[in-house]
Amino acid sequence: MNFEEVVSEITNSSNSQFWNAIGIWMRNPHVVNRRILASQELLMIQVNCDILDIFEHVERLTIQPDDLKRDSTSGDIKYLLDTLDIAEYCQVQCTANPIKTINDDKIYLCVKKLLPRNTQIFSPTLEFIFIDKKSVSVTSFHKPIDLSKQSLGLNTAYRIQHHEYASTCINVCKSNDNYSRTCDWFKSKFFPRLIKWINNENDNTGPRISSLSLISVEKYTLLYNRLKEKYGTEMVNVWPENTDPAKFVYEDVAIATYLLLLWEKERLEKGTKELQSFVDLGCGNGLLVYILSSEGHTGTGIDLRRRKIWDLFPKSTHLQVGTIIPSSDTVFPNVDWIIGNHSDELTPWIPVIAARSSYECRFFLLPCCAYEFDGSKYRRCNAAESQYSEYMSYVKSICEDCGFFTLMDRLRIPSTKRTCFVGWKRTYTKENIVALDADIQRIINARSQMESVRTDATNSELWSASFKPRNSTEQTRNCTQLDKGLILEIVNIVVAHLLRVSCRIPLERKPDKTWNAGGQIGIGEVAKLIAPGMLQQLRNECGGLQTLLKNHSHIFCVAQGKVQFRIPGTVHRHLGKKKKRRKNVSTPLRKVKPCWFHKNHPDGCPALEIDCDFQH
Repeated sequence: MNFEEVVSEITNSSNSQFWNAIGIWMRNPHVVNRRILASQELLMIQVNCDILDIFEHVERLTIQPDDLKRDSTSGDIKYLLDTLDIAEYCQVQCTANPIKTINDDKIYLCVKKLLPRNTQIFSPTLEFIFIDKKSVSVTSFHKPIDLSKQSLGLNTAYRIQHHEYASTCINVCKSNDNYSRTCDWFKSKFFPRLIKWINNENDNTGPRISSLSLISVEKYTLLYNRLKEKYGTEMVNVWPENTDPAKFVYEDVAIATYLLLLWEKERLEKGTKELQSFVDLGCGNGLLVYILSSEGHTGTGIDLRRRKIWDLFPKSTHLQVGTIIPSSDTVFPNVDWIIGNHSDELTPWIPVIAARSSYECRFFLLPCCAYEFDGSKYRRCNAAESQYSEYMSYVKSICEDCGFFTLMDRLRIPSTKRTCFVGWKRTYTKENIVALDADIQRIINARSQMESVRTDATNSELWSASFKPRNSTEQTRNCTQLDKGLILEIVNIVVAHLLRVSCRIPLERKPDKTWNAGGQIGIGEVAKLIAPGMLQQLRNECGGLQTLLKNHSHIFCVAQGKVQFRIPGTVHRHLGKKKKRRKNVSTPLRKVKPCWFHKNHPDGCPALEIDCDFQH
């Protein structure tokens, strides 16, 4: 097996930093390969042979799609070794992760099953990863299970080699026609991400929440693709809301997939075939309620205001407008599950409502915005920890204080906030309900501005007298209500600061002249340039400085916490590609608005009039 180096970089990093990065890559292959939805580790074992021996053997091996249908969690190692026909090469099964061992000079084989996002085009694929601790290298190659479909991995073997405090490089086996494309992928996608992981000295190597840990990822892949085909495409095409359907539709499809499999697991554990009932508090667009109801579960969605899309759902989808104010009137004794999906100010109340609805009631909670029991915004206590991380710990403590055996998981959704809590069962006996309920009320009072007393289950007194529900009228947050003079003043401040960091680029229309493309400023640095009173007005009326800048996208480009000029008529120099147009809308009208750069920039517009989307 002849390897040829395709990319390398000097890295002043230790072997432990390298192995930490490899661990991240092995846990999260979907981060660098978007074709992958999830992965399963089938086997981790010590081997006693040369890598080439197994590589040549696997190349000749024929694996039928049904050969690996067994759930890998069963731990049937002998079955896997027999199926892959590699028992003769293997010695000892690993009980601990060999990547985290320090003094080791052995070779290990990790076999993973990669599952595709698109099951119509791509085959589930086996990945064989050799971990050589002595030479500090990792060698990997892939084998598709269904040969009639495309592989999820590369069609060639590759090796990642690290030299402590010297360099890291990738070598590829030059064996097929896709060699140049493979090299390009390594240079532009995989290697930069790997180097970033290696250099991230602050990486937390402690316990992690792995994604989809409570369900079978293989079942998830199959069901997600079925629901996406059944509901996703149609909903995207008819989406009447102003929100992005590509995000919200497929996010709800993913959450529905997760819940359906979680509830299937619960029925198997309890030995029942009766489908669970649910209520979704703060259901928003109602799509999650629609999918779960269509799949046979009885449930209701409640939200502050009606959405346009509700009219498109069948009568079997029960949605109602209502304001949830936590009290003994807002319990659901006949419901199996309470759902809080981005439920905002109701987030800390979800486990309380579940605990007080009935002893058998469970909950699923996916927090987003951080709120307290009284409806105010949560304020973090530890500056060394992010607000989201601290709030997750706070929410978990509430769940446990409400008497739930609480499980945590990470969903596969297009959102940065995807940690969920599952109140699976109770940690106390039914006889202790009254005592625990009194403890719950003390917790609520301690976190609210005014105390409330709950005397019995029939008393409709509020559980928190200071709770303030959100206004049912959606607040406009698009800067259109701000004083035009204030907007112009802020825009001019940002423009002036960008121009100070002069970055001259050649003009296509006048090759002998250059244009000041300005510099790049962090949002935090921009905020320091603006008076505190102006910033507060922005926050109150339009969501803040970043919202204003994004609403002026014809002038500015805001990405990764930085702002710079959006240069008209050219490929953006920092993003490296033109902004993609949404596929579900027609091409926007050109030449409708005047060009800001043509009128206001000291050097005019850098684009030719024919290339600019705006009027000159």
